[in-house]
Amino acid sequence: MNASEAPVFGDADWNHYRARVAAVLTDIEADMQQRGYGLSSEGLTLEVAERLPVAVATDEDFQVLEALVKSLRPLAREAVRATREDQAGQYRLLLL
Repeated sequence: MNASEAPVFGDADWNHYRARVAAVLTDIEADMQQRGYGLSSEGLTLEVAERLPVAVATDEDFQVLEALVKSLRPLAREAVRATREDQAGQYRLLLL
């Protein structure tokens, strides 16, 4: 699925899609903070697209996904902060 074809606000699958993007974004933010790296919104958008089955084949695809990433990034950072606070800086290592 291309990002421009993804569910939008008002669609039946919107909440599920937004939650998936937020979860992936939170994982990426946690990874980057633990490693001491930072990503621009462009890099973060491409990383989200890579981890989700979402293609960014055109500028429109990229812009749509980037807008969602930019709007959800503060929520992801807050989730990472809350997790760090709740777990005293410890994160579980999930082996896949």
